[in-house]
Amino acid sequence: MSEDTEVEVEVHEDVTYATRDAGELGLDLFVPAVDDPPLVVYVHGGGWIAETRDNVPEPERYAAEWECAIASVSYRLAAIPDALEDGVEFAIDPANDTPRGVFPDQFVDVKAAIRWLRANADEYGYDATDVAAWGASAGGHLALLAGVVDDVEALAGDAFSEADLEKAVAPDESGAVQAVVDWYGVADLTLVPDDPTDPASLLIGGPKSEREAAFVQASPVTHVSAETPPVLCMHGREDAVVPIEHSRVLFDALDEAGVDAALYELHDRNHVWVTGGVEEIESERVAMELLTADPTPAQSITETVHLEEGGSATSLIDGTPPAGPDAIERFLERTIE
Repeated sequence: MSEDTEVEVEVHEDVTYATRDAGELGLDLFVPAVDDPPLVVYVHGGGWIAETRDNVPEPERYAAEWECAIASVSYRLAAIPDALEDGVEFAIDPANDTPRGVFPDQFVDVKAAIRWLRANADEYGYDATDVAAWGASAGGHLALLAGVVDDVEALAGDAFSEADLEKAVAPDESGAVQAVVDWYGVADLTLVPDDPTDPASLLIGGPKSEREAAFVQASPVTHVSAETPPVLCMHGREDAVVPIEHSRVLFDALDEAGVDAALYELHDRNHVWVTGGVEEIESERVAMELLTADPTPAQSITETVHLEEGGSATSLIDGTPPAGPDAIERFLERTIE
């Protein structure tokens, strides 16, 4: 990746990658004019129940700066039962016509988008051999799950059936990813409140006390293994929406499994990096600006790098830049270049 930020970017909007009973699912694709750029798949936040794939930090800019193709993908949002609408404290846009479903629909969609993007790499001009998933909040949960579970059907078990996990889109392609960038994602659903109006309960289709096995199976931390790809986490210590314990539990599990990982903890920062209460949250579209504002936010950085006997260590984030685009770029250079 060069330092030249004047790279032209070809933009493909509203590309349909899947048609479900609930409606069509699309993606927006930003491809820099360089030879064989690697691919980053962005999964938006919104508590699994709100927002759209437009909720992404300046994809055209970062496609150019990082010389990576960036695909921002839609997925079926969780449905809100009529009986619970008054109790759900979340901004719902009635104009948001994204199809809805119950987990594992969201995971099935993200994996389908990854496979579709691999199948169509030659047509759009990027290299999908190695793919990074990048997600924020609810999207961080789905990006992490895409990282720790290679094949969508591998999630089948007591909680979810193989029929729930059908590969209808580009079934012969791999849905695995080779790196994950996680912004304040939900890593352990067993940490969420046992409340039927909690977004996680809406995602799973019932509260934790009624669907305990599903909460465990849908948690990325459950599936961490030695085969998990490298992970870069960034999380605010004062996050009142997704407590930082999610990233700490995940980091410990990655370290225990021998997976290379880095964790940025931003001091005095809430969800989506705001310095005050959750009422200040705008969207992921401005999240990178909040990370890179002057002065640089106070932060602690922990990295775990594992090597074979007699080997040498290579940092995932060479030079340890502060949380922001430089850190992500260096991580991508180490993992998918």
